[in-house]
Amino acid sequence: MFPVRSSILSPGAMVERVLPRYALPEPRSCRLISRSMNDVYQVTAGAETYFLRVSGFGWRSRDATAAELALIADLYARGVAVAPAMPRDDGALLASLPAPEGERFAVLFAQAAGAPVRDITQRQAHSYGRLAAALHTAADASPTTYRRFDLDECHLLDEPLRAVRAAMLNVDGGDDLVFLESVAERVRRRLRAFPRTQPGYGLCHGDLHPGNVSFDAAGAPTLFDFDCMGYGWRTYDLTVFLWNAFGERRPKRWRESRWRAFLRGYREVRPLPEELDEALPLFLVARQLWLAGLDSADRSGWPPQWLTADWLRDTVRPVRTWVAEYPILAG
Repeated sequence: MFPVRSSILSPGAMVERVLPRYALPEPRSCRLISRSMNDVYQVTAGAETYFLRVSGFGWRSRDATAAELALIADLYARGVAVAPAMPRDDGALLASLPAPEGERFAVLFAQAAGAPVRDITQRQAHSYGRLAAALHTAADASPTTYRRFDLDECHLLDEPLRAVRAAMLNVDGGDDLVFLESVAERVRRRLRAFPRTQPGYGLCHGDLHPGNVSFDAAGAPTLFDFDCMGYGWRTYDLTVFLWNAFGERRPKRWRESRWRAFLRGYREVRPLPEELDEALPLFLVARQLWLAGLDSADRSGWPPQWLTADWLRDTVRPVRTWVAEYPILAG
């Protein structure tokens, strides 16, 4: 068999070979709904809905995935509103699948209560902020040290920059790459001065944008998708919420009102990180660069046809805006 880089596992085989290990009602069906670093399948069992996540080959190790599931179980047991993983008939949460390219890991998650929202309201942002604070508080109280990576300069700046450089080798990026490198160096120098102790540094969700939370009819949020969890600055974790509003090109008034509501909710549960105002612009840049690195790494197996000079220009454009707006980034 010719070597495979990234396969698509059959939904029908999931029904026949994977789902029988779970105590799910009949009838059962499965369909692929998302393909990226992980493949996500929507599972229907009777009247219930679940989501089966199959990791991309080499994306996360067994230990890293097990740590994610342990954290989710701990948060759920502590009353934090998260979507739990479902156990198999042997009690395991993690299944190993022998894909053509190598071992991949499958996890079945319960559907988060409620539904995702496209336009988060101020009230919902406020509730989401409270949930983020509850997550950080519970993580600090946990006696477990989870085997995950650090959301530090290496993860947010150095590794993404290497991927972007490699992707741009045969592309005329003008001065955009030089500009991005110079700003990243300023951010790196600043981050080295920030403390790495609780409560400002600790376990983070890593992806707290509105796409990873559902709200029920009463407005109560449930959080899911802990795939990016790691140890880092809590300011970074919070900044992802604001960064997403920039990425969606929300109007300034909309963006700021939701951000204020999000922080107000967080502050009602625990104090905001001391360095929030100072570090916010740094983490806007770091998150933008992290995403650029993710796009450039091409782990999904699809040709990176979007990696053009225009893509780089669009990636750098918000960074130029932030440099003009925030003095800490200017020099």
